[in-house]
Amino acid sequence: MRERMEQRVEYYIKKLQNKQEYADIINRCKAVSIDEKVYAVGFLPILTEYIKWVLINASRAGKKRLYFLARDGYQMYILAKTLSDKWNLGIECRYLNVSRYAIRVPEYHLLGDRCLEYICSGGIDVTFEKVMKRAALTDEEAMSIAGLCNREVTYKNILNYSQVMELKTELSKIPEFMEYVTAHSKDVYDNTVGYLEQEGLMDEIPYSLVDSGWVGTLQKSIEHLVKSVNPMVEITGYYFGMYEYPKDIDKEKYNAFYFSPEKGMKNKVYFSNCLFEAVFTSPEGMTVGYTQAKEGYIPLYDLTRNPNQETIDRYVSLLYNFLDSYTEGFPSAYCYKKSLRMVKSIAYKMMGSPEYEESEAFGGLLFCDDLLEKSLQMVAAKLEYADIRNLRAIPRIMIIKGLKSGVIRDSAWIEGTIVRNARHVGFNLWHAHMYKYLVYLRKRLR
Repeated sequence: MRERMEQRVEYYIKKLQNKQEYADIINRCKAVSIDEKVYAVGFLPILTEYIKWVLINASRAGKKRLYFLARDGYQMYILAKTLSDKWNLGIECRYLNVSRYAIRVPEYHLLGDRCLEYICSGGIDVTFEKVMKRAALTDEEAMSIAGLCNREVTYKNILNYSQVMELKTELSKIPEFMEYVTAHSKDVYDNTVGYLEQEGLMDEIPYSLVDSGWVGTLQKSIEHLVKSVNPMVEITGYYFGMYEYPKDIDKEKYNAFYFSPEKGMKNKVYFSNCLFEAVFTSPEGMTVGYTQAKEGYIPLYDLTRNPNQETIDRYVSLLYNFLDSYTEGFPSAYCYKKSLRMVKSIAYKMMGSPEYEESEAFGGLLFCDDLLEKSLQMVAAKLEYADIRNLRAIPRIMIIKGLKSGVIRDSAWIEGTIVRNARHVGFNLWHAHMYKYLVYLRKRLR
């Protein structure tokens, strides 16, 4: 098994061998363990190619400032600031402490009933309790709403997507629920827009947001809050990938590197956005709001530290080691297709068909896909084989439609889970990828 892993690392290196800036990357990063080597020759080149694309396009578009959104944007920010300075691009790079929760809650009262689209959305292991947390209700308020819709007994039961949509309809008919939501939203609005104004987002200069991406709602929410103070500001964003666009937006404001709703079907199938987030994150906890202090508005954190802090600190150290000896000049002859081809060759293997040691090294990172980090799980959850069978396309659809008994226990990185389980790996990976193809094909045909 160790030999197979060494061969995998050599495969990644081979894909990088024609890239001058990645020469001798393991030694330059001082990577020692298996996960450090894979980070150095797998994850880091993927991130570097993305940031090069961002800087090149931002420079050509005349951007003067880039905001890297916490926490996925932390390692992106380190890379971009270093490269922008070395290349004398004249682009200011800033790190912005935000999260979907910290930005959405103050937006709810501006949206009215439309905020239910955010509060009642899908995810891994969604429960009535989680939905109430998304709405910022206290435990006492949540229990009172549970009583009004007869959900005290099923308060913590896992809901499938159809059941979440049914809950959305129920909540829309309960005036008390929206009263709670509106009150909490107004309470945090002033501090939130105060922080955004302090950080320069109300400035009328050409700037863009930079983040991992996926559905783009954070950009939409930030712009909504900014325009509530200064309607003249227009916000654009650069993203690693976009599965969907938010409703009622100008698509030209959303720029995707690796895949978009219209393009990159195979790239989506052999990719794990949750693994991407678990690796490319920051050491601090998640931002949940803002408070006013002597030095201005400061972020409030859900946790004092990222649950994966020790691992992330090692990866950030590798990143700094790499940048200390990075001498490549501005790539005036940059070829997007060549860059994309290199990223594909690594991501398809590393994320879509990992070796066992890769699944163990990265699958154990703790992750939460919800607005608040109240229910952490391993990114490659250790599921029973029966649970993995239920995640195949036909059984999964039958369970969701109520045509088959069973519970869907999902994994944030299903390929890692399958490899960790070590039973019928190739067969189950095929099913996992086929299900993803069906999901993305359905979205494209809508």
